[in-house]
Amino acid sequence: MNGCQAKIARIRAHLASEGAAGAMLSTPDNVFYATGFSSVMDGWHLVEPIAAVFVPTDTGSPVVLILPEASVISPIVSARGGHPVHFDRLATFDMLNFCETARAEDAHLALPEDLLAELGFVMEQVEGQCEPDIIQTIAASLSRHVAKGERVLFDDLRVAARVEALTGQASGDALDVMFAARAVKTAEELDTLRESGQIADAIMAYTISQLGIGKSWSEVEKQVAHFMIDHDVDPLPGSPMLFGGAYDLVFRPDLFRTPVSRPFEGGEIAILETQGRYKNFWIDINRTAHIGPATPAYRDQFNAVRDIFDTISARLKSGVNTAEICAFREIPATQRLDPPEKLLVVAHSVGLVPLESPVKYPGTGLHGAKEGFIVEKGMVISIDCLYFGSGLGPSHMENVFIVTERGAEPLYRFPLDLAETA
Repeated sequence: MNGCQAKIARIRAHLASEGAAGAMLSTPDNVFYATGFSSVMDGWHLVEPIAAVFVPTDTGSPVVLILPEASVISPIVSARGGHPVHFDRLATFDMLNFCETARAEDAHLALPEDLLAELGFVMEQVEGQCEPDIIQTIAASLSRHVAKGERVLFDDLRVAARVEALTGQASGDALDVMFAARAVKTAEELDTLRESGQIADAIMAYTISQLGIGKSWSEVEKQVAHFMIDHDVDPLPGSPMLFGGAYDLVFRPDLFRTPVSRPFEGGEIAILETQGRYKNFWIDINRTAHIGPATPAYRDQFNAVRDIFDTISARLKSGVNTAEICAFREIPATQRLDPPEKLLVVAHSVGLVPLESPVKYPGTGLHGAKEGFIVEKGMVISIDCLYFGSGLGPSHMENVFIVTERGAEPLYRFPLDLAETA
């Protein structure tokens, strides 16, 4: 069973437990997860999805990839670039009048013979006609593959509402199903994530090498972004840093990004929350740097946070609730923090998105983090420790781990030690 087949099997197992006939997935991350298909237009943040995939619960029914007529050739191009797209059948819709102006069989396109042959095979997988829009194509696909009255789960409830208004299709929410399926990674996904870990280590080493008295944070950000792009990583939009900047004594966690153009003078603390995507998988590494030598008091604070972090990370194993893993009050090093209640400890899953946790909606607020979730083998879990309650300045570290039979395998190997720059 290849990686995509394994993921489809996981989706089907969770669908069966919900008593659903299938899932109609149209968010870019879920379409990529189920098929490997992605589009440059995903970044346009269109009101309607650019693609969808129907995953039936019945193993005898086809997985149907829905995409614009203009993108029928995309699976071929993607496969030739080493990124195969998996599906059993295709269904298409119109975009920018492509159904009329750019039919695949147009002779004047003069495509090479080998590409024409591949395109002919792909076109044989197309079912139905080119519909006016994606909603009508989704409705037509469901009418072909789902019996009347059967329930289909959608990962976009706006899409579900429009399809239901058109056809009366019984629907439900696919969020929990997809997060449950995606939480445990396939062997193929873990290999990609390990690749991303090596690159993340290089990014962090480069970032710290650029810091120092006289350096501008804004210039450092630009240099790090270029470094990431050169290593096939798409930086977090707007900046490679979620947190970042120069913090003297005050750190306000509501100000995630602190633009600083003035040069470092020494004594500032740089929180290096570095994020980006490598082969669609999220990099989420954090280290702390001190511009110039740190005071003994600050080193003691940082080392206390480090001791807490190490204790918590050692607890990470299959079968344990993350709320239990993250409990820190009884850890002796906590008493070295003043005040200890300003320590924030969070565990979350990382994958195609940075908060790919099996937690209650809305995930953007890490709702449910306090009650936690049960860790399973094959999950990829971030342990994140942020202390911001001291006049000494913040201390922050984050590592991501693969949960194995032997315990927790760190994805990032760059040292967690405080980086003190020149």
